[in-house]
Amino acid sequence: MESGKFESAEEELTYAKDEWGTLYSMLYYYLAKEFASLGREGEEALRRGIRNYGAARGVRLRRRHEERGLPITMETLFKNYDLPGDSVSRRRQLRLTEDERESYTLVCLLEKVWAMEGGVEGDSLGSIYCDEFHQAMWGAYKEGTIVELPELLTKADPHCHFLVYKKK
Repeated sequence: MESGKFESAEEELTYAKDEWGTLYSMLYYYLAKEFASLGREGEEALRRGIRNYGAARGVRLRRRHEERGLPITMETLFKNYDLPGDSVSRRRQLRLTEDERESYTLVCLLEKVWAMEGGVEGDSLGSIYCDEFHQAMWGAYKEGTIVELPELLTKADPHCHFLVYKKK
């Protein structure tokens, strides 16, 4: 849809955020598919790339928060994230404190796109992203952070279950 074809600025912003998330997910899927076609070495390279990207984003976000004088906590991370939300994803937060977050993602735009583009293969490639990205980003943001993902939509679970906490 072209700019000017929206009923409101809010509608246009929602469209732009959803479109950005869809295109981001498609980019990952098609790059991941090519890496995976190279076998084990390709998958290992994909995992390294995702971890490097996640760590770079975590460091960048931490620096931005430090520049604003914000405390580097789990609460700050999730209340001041570096990407906009979308209208598709649905989350249920169970707990958010300075040192931990527990939540469910009930619907995920990324997973929906990966499944739409590649079916089971799309979800399989998407689970690599989930396995690598969150630990790398959130661990780089706050040293000592542990991320457990006992359930993932990309692994045919009913939701993603995030357990994020400070290493004891």
